[in-house]
Amino acid sequence: MKTALPLTLSTFLLLTFAGPAIPQPRDDGGFRNRVPNLNGTWYMHDDEDLPCRIIQRRPDGRAEFINEHGEAAWGSVYRDRVWIPDWNDGEGSDGLEGRIRGNMIIWPNGSYWSR
Repeated sequence: MKTALPLTLSTFLLLTFAGPAIPQPRDDGGFRNRVPNLNGTWYMHDDEDLPCRIIQRRPDGRAEFINEHGEAAWGSVYRDRVWIPDWNDGEGSDGLEGRIRGNMIIWPNGSYWSR
């Protein structure tokens, strides 16, 4: 009878804790959790006569930015920011950083792209 108790207890524990696994949401740090999709046509100051474009083909955050003058440069997208090292803000900075706010990218000089 002494062997029946451990067997019964182990069967109970096995049935209690070995149920089906319930997947839990998690942030695995992958690019899909950090890089918003900005691919497509944008407009400088919401003006349809001043189209801009972001070509974002990979989920790693790299993108090609084309401004309203047709000038293109490579940059990156990460969380709520874009960074374009070859462009500047006109104030002598190295690179241009924009803040993503919904369907707008706001540049340091107060101008913006919208879609």
